[in-house]
Amino acid sequence: MDALEMNMEMVSAMKADISFQLEQEERRPGKKRKREVDLWMRRAGTLEDQVHELGRKVRQRHFFSCLMLADQLRGLATEVDKLHEKGRFDNGLTLDVKPARGYELRPGELVGQASQTKRDEIWDCLMNEEMLRVGVWGQAGVGKSFLAKHVHDQIVRDCPRFDGACLVTVSQEGTVGTIQTDIAKYLELDLTEVSCVYWGARLKEALQGRKLLLILDDVRKYYSLEEVGIPLETNGCKLIVTSRLSHVCEQMNCHELVHVATLPGGIRQGLEEEV
Repeated sequence: MDALEMNMEMVSAMKADISFQLEQEERRPGKKRKREVDLWMRRAGTLEDQVHELGRKVRQRHFFSCLMLADQLRGLATEVDKLHEKGRFDNGLTLDVKPARGYELRPGELVGQASQTKRDEIWDCLMNEEMLRVGVWGQAGVGKSFLAKHVHDQIVRDCPRFDGACLVTVSQEGTVGTIQTDIAKYLELDLTEVSCVYWGARLKEALQGRKLLLILDDVRKYYSLEEVGIPLETNGCKLIVTSRLSHVCEQMNCHELVHVATLPGGIRQGLEEEV
Protein backbone atom coordinates (compact mmCIF):
# COMPACT_ATOMS: atom_id res chain seq x y z
CA MET A 1 0.00 0.00 0.00
CA ASP A 2 2.87 2.37 0.81
CA ALA A 3 4.35 1.95 -2.69
CA LEU A 4 0.95 2.62 -4.29
CA GLU A 5 0.42 5.79 -2.25
CA MET A 6 3.94 7.00 -3.09
CA ASN A 7 3.34 6.53 -6.83
CA MET A 8 -0.03 8.23 -6.49
CA GLU A 9 1.67 11.21 -4.84
CA MET A 10 3.92 11.52 -7.89
CA VAL A 11 0.89 11.52 -10.20
CA SER A 12 -0.86 14.06 -7.97
CA ALA A 13 2.21 16.31 -8.17
CA MET A 14 2.16 16.00 -11.98
CA LYS A 15 -1.54 16.86 -11.95
CA ALA A 16 -0.88 20.00 -9.90
CA ASP A 17 1.96 21.07 -12.23
CA ILE A 18 -0.16 20.45 -15.34
CA SER A 19 -3.07 22.36 -13.81
CA PHE A 20 -0.81 25.36 -13.13
CA GLN A 21 0.67 25.25 -16.64
CA LEU A 22 -2.81 25.03 -18.17
CA GLU A 23 -3.93 28.03 -16.16
CA GLN A 24 -1.01 30.06 -17.52
CA GLU A 25 -1.47 28.97 -21.14
CA GLU A 26 -5.26 29.32 -21.22
CA ARG A 27 -4.98 32.93 -20.05
CA ARG A 28 -3.91 33.78 -23.61
CA PRO A 29 -6.64 33.98 -26.26
CA GLY A 30 -6.44 31.27 -28.90
CA LYS A 31 -5.23 28.57 -26.50
CA LYS A 32 -7.42 25.58 -25.67
CA ARG A 33 -6.49 22.48 -23.68
CA LYS A 34 -6.28 19.22 -25.57
CA ARG A 35 -9.03 16.69 -24.91
CA GLU A 36 -6.48 14.04 -23.99
CA VAL A 37 -5.14 16.37 -21.29
CA ASP A 38 -8.65 16.97 -19.96
CA LEU A 39 -9.29 13.21 -19.84
CA TRP A 40 -5.95 12.63 -18.09
CA MET A 41 -6.74 15.25 -15.44
CA ARG A 42 -10.16 13.74 -14.73
CA ARG A 43 -8.74 10.22 -14.55
CA ALA A 44 -6.03 11.40 -12.16
CA GLY A 45 -8.70 12.89 -9.90
CA THR A 46 -10.69 9.65 -9.94
CA LEU A 47 -7.61 7.57 -9.09
CA GLU A 48 -6.73 9.91 -6.23
CA ASP A 49 -10.14 9.21 -4.70
CA GLN A 50 -9.86 5.45 -5.24
CA VAL A 51 -6.36 5.21 -3.72
CA HIS A 52 -7.43 7.35 -0.77
CA GLU A 53 -10.49 5.15 -0.20
CA LEU A 54 -8.42 1.93 -0.43
CA GLY A 55 -5.92 3.32 2.08
CA ARG A 56 -8.74 4.12 4.47
CA LYS A 57 -10.09 0.58 4.21
CA VAL A 58 -6.64 -0.92 4.80
CA ARG A 59 -6.06 1.17 7.90
CA GLN A 60 -9.49 0.30 9.25
CA ARG A 61 -9.07 -3.38 8.22
CA HIS A 62 -12.30 -3.41 6.21
CA PHE A 63 -11.24 -6.34 4.03
CA PHE A 64 -12.62 -9.82 4.27
CA SER A 65 -9.58 -11.42 2.64
CA CYS A 66 -5.98 -10.65 1.81
CA LEU A 67 -6.62 -11.96 -1.70
CA MET A 68 -9.25 -9.27 -2.36
CA LEU A 69 -6.88 -6.60 -1.05
CA ALA A 70 -4.02 -7.85 -3.21
CA ASP A 71 -6.21 -7.81 -6.31
CA GLN A 72 -7.30 -4.22 -5.72
CA LEU A 73 -3.74 -3.11 -4.96
CA ARG A 74 -2.43 -4.68 -8.17
CA GLY A 75 -5.22 -3.18 -10.27
CA LEU A 76 -4.78 0.33 -8.91
CA ALA A 77 -0.98 0.12 -9.06
CA THR A 78 -1.15 -0.78 -12.76
CA GLU A 79 -3.51 2.12 -13.52
CA VAL A 80 -1.39 4.60 -11.58
CA ASP A 81 1.77 3.48 -13.42
CA LYS A 82 0.04 3.84 -16.79
CA LEU A 83 -1.28 7.28 -15.89
CA HIS A 84 2.18 8.38 -14.78
CA GLU A 85 3.61 7.28 -18.13
CA LYS A 86 0.90 9.03 -20.14
CA GLY A 87 1.27 12.29 -18.24
CA ARG A 88 4.37 13.51 -20.06
CA PHE A 89 2.58 15.33 -22.94
CA ASP A 90 5.79 16.02 -24.85
CA ASN A 91 3.80 17.72 -27.65
CA GLY A 92 2.24 20.27 -25.33
CA LEU A 93 -0.94 20.67 -23.30
CA THR A 94 -2.89 23.07 -25.50
CA LEU A 95 -3.99 23.62 -29.09
CA ASP A 96 -3.79 26.86 -31.06
CA VAL A 97 -7.37 27.84 -31.83
CA LYS A 98 -7.83 30.64 -34.34
CA PRO A 99 -9.82 33.38 -32.58
CA ALA A 100 -12.98 34.75 -34.17
CA ARG A 101 -12.37 37.87 -36.26
CA GLY A 102 -15.46 39.53 -34.77
CA TYR A 103 -19.02 40.24 -35.84
CA GLU A 104 -20.08 42.43 -38.72
CA LEU A 105 -21.91 45.56 -37.55
CA ARG A 106 -23.64 46.17 -40.91
CA PRO A 107 -24.16 49.94 -40.50
CA GLY A 108 -25.90 50.35 -43.85
CA GLU A 109 -25.06 51.27 -47.40
CA LEU A 110 -22.12 53.55 -48.08
CA VAL A 111 -23.32 55.82 -50.89
CA GLY A 112 -21.61 58.71 -52.62
CA GLN A 113 -18.09 59.58 -53.64
CA ALA A 114 -17.42 61.79 -50.60
CA SER A 115 -18.13 59.06 -48.04
CA GLN A 116 -16.18 56.47 -50.01
CA THR A 117 -13.22 58.83 -50.28
CA LYS A 118 -13.17 59.35 -46.50
CA ARG A 119 -13.44 55.61 -45.90
CA ASP A 120 -10.52 55.02 -48.28
CA GLU A 121 -8.50 57.75 -46.55
CA ILE A 122 -8.93 56.01 -43.19
CA TRP A 123 -8.11 52.65 -44.79
CA ASP A 124 -4.92 53.93 -46.40
CA CYS A 125 -3.75 55.21 -43.00
CA LEU A 126 -4.29 51.76 -41.48
CA MET A 127 -2.36 50.05 -44.26
CA ASN A 128 0.65 52.27 -43.54
CA GLU A 129 2.71 50.18 -41.10
CA GLU A 130 4.28 53.28 -39.55
CA MET A 131 0.85 54.67 -38.64
CA LEU A 132 -0.46 53.02 -35.47
CA ARG A 133 -3.12 55.55 -34.37
CA VAL A 134 -5.65 57.25 -36.61
CA GLY A 135 -7.97 60.00 -35.40
CA VAL A 136 -11.33 60.63 -37.09
CA TRP A 137 -12.99 63.85 -35.99
CA GLY A 138 -15.93 66.06 -36.90
CA GLN A 139 -19.14 67.43 -35.46
CA ALA A 140 -21.91 65.16 -34.23
CA GLY A 141 -23.95 63.47 -36.93
CA VAL A 142 -21.53 63.71 -39.86
CA GLY A 143 -20.86 59.97 -39.96
CA LYS A 144 -17.63 59.30 -38.04
CA SER A 145 -19.01 56.17 -36.36
CA PHE A 146 -20.64 55.08 -39.60
CA LEU A 147 -17.33 55.21 -41.46
CA ALA A 148 -15.50 53.50 -38.60
CA LYS A 149 -18.04 50.67 -38.67
CA HIS A 150 -17.52 50.22 -42.40
CA VAL A 151 -13.76 49.92 -41.86
CA HIS A 152 -14.47 47.51 -38.98
CA ASP A 153 -16.63 45.26 -41.17
CA GLN A 154 -14.14 45.27 -44.02
CA ILE A 155 -11.50 43.93 -41.63
CA VAL A 156 -13.85 41.37 -40.07
CA ARG A 157 -14.80 40.03 -43.51
CA ASP A 158 -11.27 39.62 -44.81
CA CYS A 159 -8.08 41.58 -44.32
CA PRO A 160 -4.79 39.66 -44.07
CA ARG A 161 -3.12 42.51 -42.16
CA PHE A 162 -5.46 42.10 -39.17
CA ASP A 163 -6.76 39.17 -37.14
CA GLY A 164 -10.02 40.98 -36.52
CA ALA A 165 -11.60 44.20 -35.28
CA CYS A 166 -13.18 45.34 -32.02
CA LEU A 167 -15.29 48.51 -31.65
CA VAL A 168 -15.92 50.04 -28.22
CA THR A 169 -18.43 52.86 -27.82
CA VAL A 170 -16.92 55.15 -25.17
CA SER A 171 -19.18 58.27 -25.13
CA GLN A 172 -19.69 60.58 -22.14
CA GLU A 173 -20.11 57.79 -19.57
CA GLY A 174 -16.99 55.86 -20.62
CA THR A 175 -14.27 55.01 -18.11
CA VAL A 176 -11.02 53.09 -18.28
CA GLY A 177 -12.86 50.18 -16.66
CA THR A 178 -15.73 50.11 -19.19
CA ILE A 179 -13.28 50.22 -22.10
CA GLN A 180 -11.27 47.36 -20.59
CA THR A 181 -14.43 45.32 -19.96
CA ASP A 182 -15.71 45.70 -23.53
CA ILE A 183 -12.37 44.71 -25.07
CA ALA A 184 -12.15 41.74 -22.69
CA LYS A 185 -15.61 40.56 -23.80
CA TYR A 186 -14.42 40.57 -27.42
CA LEU A 187 -11.36 38.54 -26.39
CA GLU A 188 -13.51 36.23 -24.22
CA LEU A 189 -11.20 37.14 -21.37
CA ASP A 190 -12.30 36.97 -17.73
CA LEU A 191 -10.83 40.02 -16.01
CA THR A 192 -12.61 39.19 -12.73
CA GLU A 193 -9.91 36.59 -12.01
CA VAL A 194 -7.75 39.47 -10.76
CA SER A 195 -8.22 42.81 -9.00
CA CYS A 196 -9.20 45.72 -11.28
CA VAL A 197 -5.79 47.23 -10.48
CA TYR A 198 -4.29 44.54 -12.73
CA TRP A 199 -6.84 44.71 -15.56
CA GLY A 200 -4.58 46.86 -17.75
CA ALA A 201 -1.65 44.46 -17.38
CA ARG A 202 -3.93 41.48 -17.96
CA LEU A 203 -5.40 43.04 -21.11
CA LYS A 204 -1.99 44.02 -22.44
CA GLU A 205 -0.75 40.46 -21.96
CA ALA A 206 -3.74 39.13 -23.93
CA LEU A 207 -3.33 41.64 -26.79
CA GLN A 208 0.45 41.31 -27.10
CA GLY A 209 1.32 39.62 -30.37
CA ARG A 210 -2.21 40.03 -31.79
CA LYS A 211 -3.00 42.02 -34.94
CA LEU A 212 -6.30 43.62 -34.03
CA LEU A 213 -7.86 46.90 -35.06
CA LEU A 214 -9.27 48.52 -31.94
CA ILE A 215 -11.78 51.33 -32.45
CA LEU A 216 -12.59 53.68 -29.59
CA ASP A 217 -15.74 55.39 -30.82
CA ASP A 218 -17.11 58.75 -29.64
CA VAL A 219 -14.24 59.61 -27.30
CA ARG A 220 -14.88 62.82 -25.34
CA LYS A 221 -11.63 63.07 -23.37
CA TYR A 222 -8.08 61.73 -23.11
CA TYR A 223 -7.52 58.13 -22.01
CA SER A 224 -4.11 56.61 -21.32
CA LEU A 225 -3.64 53.56 -23.54
CA GLU A 226 -1.02 52.32 -21.09
CA GLU A 227 -3.60 52.43 -18.28
CA VAL A 228 -6.26 50.75 -20.43
CA GLY A 229 -3.77 48.07 -21.51
CA ILE A 230 -3.70 48.61 -25.29
CA PRO A 231 -0.28 47.84 -26.82
CA LEU A 232 0.28 49.35 -30.26
CA GLU A 233 3.20 48.19 -32.37
CA THR A 234 4.31 47.69 -35.95
CA ASN A 235 2.83 44.44 -37.25
CA GLY A 236 0.59 44.36 -34.17
CA CYS A 237 -2.53 46.14 -32.94
CA LYS A 238 -3.65 49.49 -34.34
CA LEU A 239 -6.14 52.07 -33.10
CA ILE A 240 -8.85 54.31 -34.53
CA VAL A 241 -10.20 57.09 -32.29
CA THR A 242 -13.38 58.90 -33.33
CA SER A 243 -14.23 62.14 -31.58
CA ARG A 244 -16.09 65.41 -32.05
CA LEU A 245 -12.94 67.24 -30.98
CA SER A 246 -9.67 67.28 -32.91
CA HIS A 247 -7.66 68.08 -29.78
CA VAL A 248 -8.86 64.82 -28.16
CA CYS A 249 -7.38 62.88 -31.11
CA GLU A 250 -4.19 64.90 -30.71
CA GLN A 251 -4.06 64.15 -26.99
CA MET A 252 -4.43 60.45 -27.85
CA ASN A 253 -1.26 60.90 -29.97
CA CYS A 254 -2.96 59.99 -33.25
CA HIS A 255 -0.42 59.98 -36.07
CA GLU A 256 -2.96 61.13 -38.65
CA LEU A 257 -6.20 63.12 -38.28
CA VAL A 258 -9.01 62.58 -40.75
CA HIS A 259 -11.57 65.37 -40.69
CA VAL A 260 -15.11 64.35 -41.59
CA ALA A 261 -17.23 67.30 -42.63
CA THR A 262 -20.85 66.96 -43.77
CA LEU A 263 -21.08 64.16 -46.33
CA PRO A 264 -23.75 65.32 -48.83
CA GLY A 265 -25.80 62.31 -49.87
CA GLY A 266 -23.07 60.01 -48.64
CA ILE A 267 -24.87 58.36 -45.75
CA ARG A 268 -28.50 57.54 -46.40
CA GLN A 269 -29.29 54.81 -43.94
CA GLY A 270 -28.06 53.19 -40.79
CA LEU A 271 -26.46 56.35 -39.36
CA GLU A 272 -26.23 55.61 -35.67
CA GLU A 273 -23.81 58.36 -34.65
CA GLU A 274 -24.56 60.26 -31.46
CA VAL A 275 -26.47 63.50 -31.85
